[in-house]
Amino acid sequence: MSTGNLPPLNALRALAALAQTGRVGLAADELGVTHAAVSHHLRNLEDWFGIALVRRVGRRVELTPEAERIAEVTRTSLQRIGDVCHDVLETVRRPELSIACVPSFGTRYLIPRLVDFAEVAPNLRLSLLYAQHGLAQDTDISIDWFDTPPLAERHAVRLRLLSGHTRPVCSPAHLAAHGPFDTPQKLAGARLLHDETRKDWRDWLAENGLPQDLAGQGPVFSDFNLLVSAVVAGHGVALCVETMIEAELQRGDLIPLTDTLGSRDRGYWLTATRPPGPAAQRFIEWIAERMSGGVADAPDLGRADTNAPAAP
Repeated sequence: MSTGNLPPLNALRALAALAQTGRVGLAADELGVTHAAVSHHLRNLEDWFGIALVRRVGRRVELTPEAERIAEVTRTSLQRIGDVCHDVLETVRRPELSIACVPSFGTRYLIPRLVDFAEVAPNLRLSLLYAQHGLAQDTDISIDWFDTPPLAERHAVRLRLLSGHTRPVCSPAHLAAHGPFDTPQKLAGARLLHDETRKDWRDWLAENGLPQDLAGQGPVFSDFNLLVSAVVAGHGVALCVETMIEAELQRGDLIPLTDTLGSRDRGYWLTATRPPGPAAQRFIEWIAERMSGGVADAPDLGRADTNAPAAP
């Protein structure tokens, strides 16, 4: 964009200030320059246009109609420029936080509680990203499940959030039509539903002394939320993460079938591969408080490996 057809911008500012204040001295005070500087700007502007822009009436000056038009558009434009610059500056100053989260924890635990975090950190720019289990992402914080604790040497922060153990469940209608499933042997003959892979059912069957090949049938769902929808709809029996289906259990949409758990050592962990900045630190402290029940119990998370107790 060429600015060659514009008059000197300082001169335009002087004219706009004069239009607003009505006195050369007041315009000079507003601009932080001398009386002579404002007069010089006005003369330059008249030379540029080749017309008179002000009339001297005694000790006062009046703007011509042409000068009024120029002053008004200058004032409006400067105001718009100022507003945009303020918005940009505020955006730059706002801290940013990126979190990669597996969908089960994100949709069923984190997102319903993020409104509370927004009250704690109202100026934070938050990016919540979809994370595939086991795949690292370049974010400030990651939340994923692990069957064993994440390696300390790879993480600046490790914080265990919730238990990830599974429990066999089905819908009341499916239980009434096809149950009971009160022993591992009876469960092994049910229509088994699988979360991402058949591994969890294979492990559960093996731990209970049953053939792993019984897990070779039944549909596999690529997302935990899809699995839960299928179980609630009465498609079969699934090993679901108990902490992620609390609402369905409380409503009676799902029925726990046995006390024989699966994946007992599994947990949802918050990790960070680099030392957390102020925004990440604030989020970690907030979620640690939610897990521990009080800020006094929240550990110092920004400088060392951390293992907070999991919520029951």
